[in-house]
Amino acid sequence: MSSQTGSPASPSPRIEGALAECATGARIAERKADRYLQLAQGETDDTVYEACRSMSRFYGAMHAFFLEEQRAIDALLCTAPLSDTPEAVQRA
Repeated sequence: MSSQTGSPASPSPRIEGALAECATGARIAERKADRYLQLAQGETDDTVYEACRSMSRFYGAMHAFFLEEQRAIDALLCTAPLSDTPEAVQRA
């Protein structure tokens, strides 16, 4: 039976992959949330407006979810939590 001996400073490739997927998911969700918000701006049909706002909220929640997943992985690795600023997400 093997045990993991990796240090928190050098996470396994699977962990690095998970962190990268979280960062990518956060970026995509943020862009989609912004895009749906833009689509809602100036929309005269109330149904379309509400649908766009709903999708914007959904993708905003997904953005928050991916950032929270990053924080949870970092906490498990005993590393400093990632900032949720857009600049930090883009660097990841």
